[in-house]
Parts: sequence; C-alpha cells; structure tokens
Amino acid sequence: MLSRLLLIIPAMLIASPSLARPVATIDGLSTDLAARVIERTPTDGIRCDSPRWVARTWSRDLEDEIRRSLRARSFYAPQIDSRLGRDDDCWQLTIEVDRGEPTLLRGFDVTIIGDGGDDPAFAAALDNLRPTAGQPFREDAHEALKRGLRRVALERGYLDSRFNTARVDVYPEEEAADVILEFSTGIRYRFGETRFTVEPDMLGPGMLERFRLFEPGEHYSNQDVERLRRRLLQAGYFDSVDVNPQTEARSNGSIDLEVDLGLRPRHEFSGGFGFATDFGPRLKAAYENRYLNRRGHQGSVRLNLSPVLQELYSDYRMPLRRGDDAWLVMDATVSREDTDSAESITQAVGIRRVRSGPWGTRVTESLNLLREDFDVASDDDVAILLMPGIAISKTRQIRQRPLEIGWRLDGQVRGAAAPLASTNFLQFYGRGALALPLGERARAVGRLEVGTTLAASLSKLPTSIRFFAGGDRSIRGYGLDALGPTDPDGDVRGGRHLAVASIELEQAVRGNWSVAIFADSGGAFNTFSEPLSSGVGIGVRWLSPVGPIRLDLAHPLDDDGRSIRLHIGVGSSFQ
Repeated sequence: MLSRLLLIIPAMLIASPSLARPVATIDGLSTDLAARVIERTPTDGIRCDSPRWVARTWSRDLEDEIRRSLRARSFYAPQIDSRLGRDDDCWQLTIEVDRGEPTLLRGFDVTIIGDGGDDPAFAAALDNLRPTAGQPFREDAHEALKRGLRRVALERGYLDSRFNTARVDVYPEEEAADVILEFSTGIRYRFGETRFTVEPDMLGPGMLERFRLFEPGEHYSNQDVERLRRRLLQAGYFDSVDVNPQTEARSNGSIDLEVDLGLRPRHEFSGGFGFATDFGPRLKAAYENRYLNRRGHQGSVRLNLSPVLQELYSDYRMPLRRGDDAWLVMDATVSREDTDSAESITQAVGIRRVRSGPWGTRVTESLNLLREDFDVASDDDVAILLMPGIAISKTRQIRQRPLEIGWRLDGQVRGAAAPLASTNFLQFYGRGALALPLGERARAVGRLEVGTTLAASLSKLPTSIRFFAGGDRSIRGYGLDALGPTDPDGDVRGGRHLAVASIELEQAVRGNWSVAIFADSGGAFNTFSEPLSSGVGIGVRWLSPVGPIRLDLAHPLDDDGRSIRLHIGVGSSFQ
C-alpha cells in the first residue's frame, strides 16, 4: 500500500510570526513523489490568513503538478479528489489520488526522409531507442528518441534536419498512445576547403597539408572534425588548436573549415636532478628544436648522467606521409653502463619509421648498427650487430585521478645474422600492464614481462641483448640486474629468457598521496626449470608536479640472508 505523506508548507511570515502553517496531505503517491510534487509547487503568498481563492489556487497548482508527474510515469488518467478546509485557524488540504492504469504504446510510426533515409546511422539509432509496443508510454523515452535522431543528424552533417511531424496522440479512456514521427534530414553536407592559419609563420604550406585528413567533397561529420583537432594537438608543434566549421556560412552543400594554430616555442631547454635506487643520483639535460626548417623537421639532444649510466643521445626527425602521424627518425647514442653485474660501453646509430598501426597501435620499424664492448661475469668481448627489428605498442588510459586506470601492451622482435653481425640471434620481448579500479580511490595493478632469445652462443651476446631481473621496475627486494644465471664463480651472467610478474594493490589516502602493498616474482633463465625469485613489500606514492614518485620497502623471499631493500623511483608503476 502506498504510504501517506503529511508535508508542511511554510508560510511567508509577513503577518504574526506565531501563525500556524497550511498543511497538505497527499494520499495515493509514494513518499518521494509526493515530496517532489510539494517541492515543485509555488507557495509564495500562502498563509493561514490567506483568502479562500488563494488557497484554492494553491490546491489547483498541486493537482496540476500531480498530473504532470504521473504523465511522466505513464499515468494519463488519474482521478484526483481535493478537499480544502480549515482547522485550528489554518487551511488544511487533503488530496486523494487514484493513478489508474498506465497508458500503453499502441502504435509507433516513424519515417525518415531526405538524404539520410538510407543512412545506417539512423537505423542504428532507431534500433537502440525505438520504444516497444505494448509497454507503458514514457514521455522521457519519447524525447530521448527525438534527441537521438537530432544528434545523429548533426554529427553526420545533416544540418538542415527537422521534424515535419512529431505527434503523440493519447487516448486516456482507451489507456493507449499513438506516436507519429516524420524526420526530414535534408541534404548531407560535404567538406569544403580547409584553411590553415599559423602564428608565427614557421611551417610551409606543404607541411600543413600533411595534417589534412579529408578532401573537399567528402561527407562532413563531427567525428572527422574532432579527429583533425586531436591529430593537430598530438603533432607536437602546436600549443593551441582551434578548428571552426563554418556551419553558419554553409552554401552549395559544403562546409569550410577555418583552422587557427598557435605554434609552440621553437627552442626548448629542460633539465633536472633526481634519485633512483637503481641508478643513484641522476642529472638530466635536454634540448629540442621543433622547427629546424619549414618542412617541420625536428632535432633533439639528451644527456643522462648517474653513477650507473652515462648516456648521450641525439636524433633527427622528419614527418612522413600526409594524413598519418608517421615519422622517419635517425638517431645516435653513446653510453656507458656499470652495474654490479656487468659493464658495457656502447655506440649505436639507427634509423626507424614510427607510424600508426592497426587497432590504434604505434608501430616502429627499425634498423640499428650497434657496437658494444662488454664485460659480464667471465665474458669479455666486443659485439658488432646490424639489427633489424619491429616493435608495437598500445596504451589506453581510462582515468587519471585519483589513481591512473588503464592498460598498456608492448612487443618487440629483433635479431642479427652473419656476415652482418658478429653473432646470430633472434629475440622476442613483450610487456603488459593493467590497472583496474577497486572503487573510486583504490586500484589493482598487474604487470607481466616475458622474453626469449634464440642464439647459438650466449657468450657472444652483448649485455644489452641478454636478460637480467631485479631492480625498481623488475623484482623489488633485489638490486638492479642482480638476478640471472651465473658463471662458475657465482657472478651473474644474464640469461636467454625472462619472466617477471607483479601484482600491486594501491589505496589513495589523502590529496596526492597513496599507499601500496605488492608482490613480485620471476627471473632471468637459460631454462625455464630454474627456480623463481620473489619479493614482497609496502610502498608510498606521491603524485608530485614532476610525476609519480615511488618509495618502496621490499623483502626478498628466497634468501633469508638478504635484508629489506629500499627502492626509490620516478614514474608510474602502471606505465
């Protein structure tokens, strides 16, 4: 049985403040609905000493609001009985409501005429929003259907669309409703000219043509306009992008685009100082020139200095074909790395093509010439390798704050063969990370890293090709590259295969701070029958202005002689 609600309507206290207030009692509605009816009904000027005609107006307003609320819930023929009287020198209103039976949808006739009559997008919208005959007729669902058709029309360039007929015939005595819609889409507009304006003028017309994604005469759509805007924002050249379809000035079935672009500064210098357990204190410096010429060529130089790694890297980047975010990159690297397990000096030059791949991936096709002088365990040699390779990656970020949610996949294949290399090998490597929400302020992060190498001789493989485990981004509780097969003297030599898995539970606690517990397991092997190494621990994370900073305390589980190890790192554990 529906509950009975007694609600008090405040009087405007312009008479004596001791006056009682008018009272309305509504029977036949749910408590929540009756409360909303009272809330939406104006009560200005209604007091206990108001004349009867004022109180009667209040009563009629309540009845009208009850009818509106019930119509929205499919009840079009309610019986409403109101009784207005006085008690204790104040007005008392009692309303009895019999909702009756819901009005059912009997007939539904929708016609789409114009160029959109054969457009499958409208058919899909109707499939999703079409009401079902025999079900209660809902005004909100009817309006959602009309909005859905208008939205499809605007998104796909039917800018002259309109409803020629939008009629709802309700027959309360028959408890039935008939809907008749005729939607005229008009013509589907096409793209006209796309005009770029750039300030300052540092890119040539040919470079700007690279960003054009559609030709004049192609069908217009808001999705393509948004795709162009994202393409420009991701290009790395512009700090402001304003794409303006000239819909008000459309003519001859076409819409021009005015694209106003503001260039980022030509020169950028950056640098910083940090600390990570794997590398110790780190100094970074970088320079980038975003416009080496009007063809949009770019160049950069980066320097990394730490007790473990000293590296100088430079590259030259050239944009490639029009309509795609593709680059040709030539780079050179000189580095020296000295860990507890190995020491190497590397010189490398390479060329690679970076482009968009299927399913939203990024594909990198590369050819690298590497010379590496390495000393690891009992192996001391110089390797020269000409290595072709291909890598693919995809990242999906679903939410950034308070904790980043999403996933990432990376895969790589590379190899070398005589006579263009000092040794033969073929290597496969893959990495995945998944961050799932656990409520609004917690997440679970899983990581998996696997690799395998096919090679006749491990001793001929340089350090950068071998697999090691342990460190801030591997198995915590162990030092950088401290895990792997060893030589007869017990020195870590590195392995042919890699398998590392990690699970982490993180809880946001306050502001940009969060806490985590984690477990890591795996290792580097020559055979997969070798035992795993594992570590567990707790951590604190701070989302600083320069990125996430991680502080972890980890304990190795397979070696009681090892103590708890502190890991300090920068960067998301998800990425």
